[in-house]
Amino acid sequence: MGLLQKAVETYDAMAYRAGQIYEGEKEPLAPISHTLIQPNIEITLDQNGNFLSARTVGAKEAKIIIPVTESSVGRTSTSIRPHPLCDQLGYLVSYNTNKYTSYVNQLETWANNSANAKLQSILHYIQSNTILTDLVQSKVIQTDAAGNPQNEKLVVCWIVNGLGQEQSGPCWTDPKLMQSFINYHSAQNANKNVDTCMVSGQTEPLTEQHIKGIVAKHGNAKLISNNDDKNFTYLGRFTTAEQAATVGYTASQKAHNALRWLVSNQGVTFEKRTFLCWNPQGIKLPPIHGPMARKSSQRAADPTQYRQQLWDTLTGWKHDLPEQAEVILAAFDAATKGRLSVTYYNELQASDFLDRLYFWEDTCKWPKGPFGIQSPTLFQIITMAFGTLKNEKFEPDSRVLSQQMQRIISCRIDCTAFPLDIVQNLVEKASNLQICTAKKPEDTQKLRENLLFTACAVIRKYHFDHFKEDWDMALDKNCNDRSYLFGRLLAVAEAVENSTYSKENTRETNALKMQKAFSLRPMAVWRTLEERLELYYKQLKPGLQQYYRRTVQEIVDKLEPSDKGLNQKLDDIYLLGYYHQRAYRKEKPKADTEE
Repeated sequence: MGLLQKAVETYDAMAYRAGQIYEGEKEPLAPISHTLIQPNIEITLDQNGNFLSARTVGAKEAKIIIPVTESSVGRTSTSIRPHPLCDQLGYLVSYNTNKYTSYVNQLETWANNSANAKLQSILHYIQSNTILTDLVQSKVIQTDAAGNPQNEKLVVCWIVNGLGQEQSGPCWTDPKLMQSFINYHSAQNANKNVDTCMVSGQTEPLTEQHIKGIVAKHGNAKLISNNDDKNFTYLGRFTTAEQAATVGYTASQKAHNALRWLVSNQGVTFEKRTFLCWNPQGIKLPPIHGPMARKSSQRAADPTQYRQQLWDTLTGWKHDLPEQAEVILAAFDAATKGRLSVTYYNELQASDFLDRLYFWEDTCKWPKGPFGIQSPTLFQIITMAFGTLKNEKFEPDSRVLSQQMQRIISCRIDCTAFPLDIVQNLVEKASNLQICTAKKPEDTQKLRENLLFTACAVIRKYHFDHFKEDWDMALDKNCNDRSYLFGRLLAVAEAVENSTYSKENTRETNALKMQKAFSLRPMAVWRTLEERLELYYKQLKPGLQQYYRRTVQEIVDKLEPSDKGLNQKLDDIYLLGYYHQRAYRKEKPKADTEE
């Protein structure tokens, strides 16, 4: 019940926004006994219920707030449960006797218990039974041979004019009309099935019908459903739904409307899974799926500058977010069309939440060429680790993406050790860079650099989490790790050959072609590369040739000839050495390498 309790707390804190449309929001917060719907037809009436005009509502226009009953909110295509005001055309025409009678009786009862003049205008118009004729003449709908609408599921909404400046206008923006229905519906159900609500702890009328459509992508899926009274009969644990949980109508409405509002405006969806991170009091939070926003526009040229920028960002967030404030995290997915599951849930204090984001970005970082030191996004890590190269980018399977995103978000938020399989996947791909190709050479280079950057950042993170190793982000000439040294040699071999190419030459170097084999049998492949390098040394200027030969010799001297493991498969650290040596070569001034 933790999720629902925090959702109710959020609704209570944001209740002043219910029914109002605020700038920048995709959807408004629906009041109790109301929901959001996409209308298809807009009808305008005068104060006496006479037809004025009608128009087709575009599919991209905003959804509207409509009143709903406990019965109508959970209706199916086979049940007759009309909404109180705005509903499908099939409920508003008299030839559908059962639907029409049910709709008119319900609206009439509400209108007789309310002083809102709009209800009487709409009721009078519906009872006049001219809606089909008016819509056909307005060229809003078409009818079949029998004179019935071709599509009965078109949703109609209402505008009533001529009631004065305060009362005229759309029904979905009228706060007095909304409150009128809330009061009416509450009075109608005040004494029905009263018991203790497990969410609020209060004694109040319970509900069995809960709102669907919390996540728009899974429009018919519900968080709470109790229609298991036949086949599996609650898996033998209960005989009635009330034995499992009792949820009050008001608490259910608040929680579900708050969650829908939060998901719409703050949720992040990766394929079928939606992630939500919020503060119940409405305080803005940093994103959980990407780096914390930098306050400085300057690139972090070195680790000290990066850490200072990160610390400044953390300090800014802590200034805006009280230490004792709560952060709620949840993930939603639908296993079936009718069931919405909570696949992840966590509650944290704001200080812990921010510290964990800071820790992730301080340990999962790496230089990214001219962009400075950065932390790769979680989406970038997962797509490159599990994706297949299509259309010049890595695209993972939808199910894999959603599952792995939750896994890595949990790793980031819960401060668990980085998963080995993600590192292995990235190392495997980064060890075969020539498979990363695009139509343009510059796009190919960009793709490879992004993959290598991501792999190195993750390798650094993994070694810190598991072995407490804090790898530098610049070339370490004193490092004697075998894998690191071989990675440096591979980078030098690549640089030597590249130095002989013209700008128009886009041929792959031998080092890149043999990278995969090199990572598996480094000593044997290095001998082959070293023989081929002699052909390229001769094409270089004496100073540059001497620089490369000296660099190779310095690295080789650190390898132990007696080490029987020299030709064994390289550890992931070789990519760090490879990256460092490549970056070091690019930063060397020409004066140091040429004569």
